Amino acid sequence: MFYKFLLSLSVFLALSGLGRCEEKPEQPKFKPIPSKSELHSGGANTTSASNSVRPMDGAQAPQSFLDNVLDSSGQPKKSLKAHPPTSGREPMLLLGPKNKPMIDVVVHTYKLDYFDCQGVVAPWFREVLVAELNYFSELSKIPMVDGVLCLVSVANENHLTPGRISINFFSSNKDMSTCTTGKFCTTYRSVSMILKGNKVYRQYFLSDIGKSVISQNCVTDKGKWYKNTTCYAVEE
Repeated sequence: MFYKFLLSLSVFLALSGLGRCEEKPEQPKFKPIPSKSELHSGGANTTSASNSVRPMDGAQAPQSFLDNVLDSSGQPKKSLKAHPPTSGREPMLLLGPKNKPMIDVVVHTYKLDYFDCQGVVAPWFREVLVAELNYFSELSKIPMVDGVLCLVSVANENHLTPGRISINFFSSNKDMSTCTTGKFCTTYRSVSMILKGNKVYRQYFLSDIGKSVISQNCVTDKGKWYKNTTCYAVEE
């Protein structure tokens, strides 16, 4: 009796093992492939697009309002000759983890860290910013710039808006030195990237102390221009 019990148990275990061998092996668990935007920004560990100013490819490129401006009496004419591209192979901004440029700081102040635009701002996107900035400059009768002297500023924890990224343009090396080191800045030109949901608006701020001029304009990612206001006040 005991022998029959052992024989039955052996047959049962053998059949059970055969059944397990016929089951499909467990599929390996692969890590997700980084998205195109993650590859552009320097790795898959960067924050999501809804929480930060993300680099954008050509399909997500911003539109400029300049092509829709009517060339009528009283309107700037010289700046409207520029026809900047609205997309390019490079992302708008090349940022690393924590949305900071992946190059060395060139100027450090109490509230801001400055980086060279080269290697951070795509050449085609710089053309868009310069063209729009010069339009506002011509409206305000402020000298225009060629876009060569350019610095990216990132606000640190001592700033009212930590993490805010701005692109700053200067007309001379002296102008760049005095404006970035906190000394007397005669003419100030800056474009801040303002996040609205998952869209990036462009906030233009220009000032000229000698002419008592202060100009603020907001341009949405679709190229809609809001005059004499900040992007924080724009709701779409």
